[in-house]
Amino acid sequence: AAEWEPALGALVRWPLMVPESLLVEIARDDTLFLLVEDEESRAEAQGKLAEWGADLANVQFIIAEQGGAHPWTRDWGPPARFSEGEGYSLVDPWFDDYPLSGGGCESRLYSQKQLTFRDFTSDDLATAVLADALGFTNARLPVALTGGNALVDGHGTVFSTCIMLNENRALGVTEDRFFAAVRQELGISRYVVIPNFELFGIQHIDCFLKLLDEERILVARPPEGHPHYERSEAIVKELSSLTNAYGRPYQIIRIDTPPYWWDFMPAYTNSLILNRKVLVPLYGIPADRDALETWRKAMPGYQVIGFEHHGSWYERWMSFDALHCRTRAIWDPEMLYMAHRRVDETMAPADAYPVEVQIRDYSKAGLIQEALQLSWRLSGEDGWRVIPLEATPDPRTFVASIPNVSAGQGVEYFISAADRSGRREFLPRTAPDGYYSFRVVSED
Repeated sequence: AAEWEPALGALVRWPLMVPESLLVEIARDDTLFLLVEDEESRAEAQGKLAEWGADLANVQFIIAEQGGAHPWTRDWGPPARFSEGEGYSLVDPWFDDYPLSGGGCESRLYSQKQLTFRDFTSDDLATAVLADALGFTNARLPVALTGGNALVDGHGTVFSTCIMLNENRALGVTEDRFFAAVRQELGISRYVVIPNFELFGIQHIDCFLKLLDEERILVARPPEGHPHYERSEAIVKELSSLTNAYGRPYQIIRIDTPPYWWDFMPAYTNSLILNRKVLVPLYGIPADRDALETWRKAMPGYQVIGFEHHGSWYERWMSFDALHCRTRAIWDPEMLYMAHRRVDETMAPADAYPVEVQIRDYSKAGLIQEALQLSWRLSGEDGWRVIPLEATPDPRTFVASIPNVSAGQGVEYFISAADRSGRREFLPRTAPDGYYSFRVVSED
């Protein structure tokens, strides 16, 4: 599952390494899954949440006496797998360490188990505890797949920095074995490995870039002269040469990351997309305002909310993680899945402009045919014209066509669907506030 797909809520560990306001915000519209070590911790957390004004009806406590993991739920926590034969399951990769590395892909790994004397056994156990508590199948993966360094597009592509391969080598897992495991167990058909972006660090890719959807990537832009600048620009050039799931070049969007202290840069990409919200770490610097504006322009219709946390994600001695690393979406096992290749930004005049969408009803309650719709309008219009989506020979593919539009005009559109479980979804997710668009241009 891709991060922007429908989720039940997000997982956070207690005691906290995130701001209290973040928990309150998660529980406002979604479920806050709070991992606690015992009943005493649960009572403490419940009292504090009530004091802070959180909606306790939207909080689910998970007691993990044998899996009281560290707070980086993104890293040890489970991605979701949807399988034709086995249904929904939580994927449980091998979790052993947070190694540090230099900038080279063959750089030596520095074990945090040895440097900090931490034992990560509880992190490795925690996904099984979580799966049991939520009633989901736990699918063990025989390789390391650290969550903050594995960004998925929902179409069979994963992005990681090359420390992922070194981390597995340290565990005795060869590249061939690693790629074979993720292909067989997760349906990953393409694994994009980029160079490490830091001169030294844990090299987790979510501190450098963020997949916004199947076709767009938000990438950090250090200021010129920063030690990471040339390295970052080389990676952007590499990303620009790739094509996305629909065979088109990725749209690269940059977010400026001027240092908040010395050479330490804010990890604005280390943000959580949770249904129709984007939760962003802030660093108490003027660039915060620009970062939020960049996010809002990139994600129209989403509620973009910033969170400062002085005691954690911008401590002067550490900048290796932030908000995304300490939260983990729990995807909806009965989600109404939708995917769509956007109409090209410019189109030649034509009799019609087909719009195709993939829809999967994971609840198996059945789609509501009359709710499968394409809404469109000319740029500048207020109202929407609605066209029913029609079935095709592929039971998961539906299509509708926007009629002829004169050259020079712009078109805006969105897609909607509903099933008999009560779920209703849109593409883009925030429609009609967010929508797709294209312009008809003359061939002359």
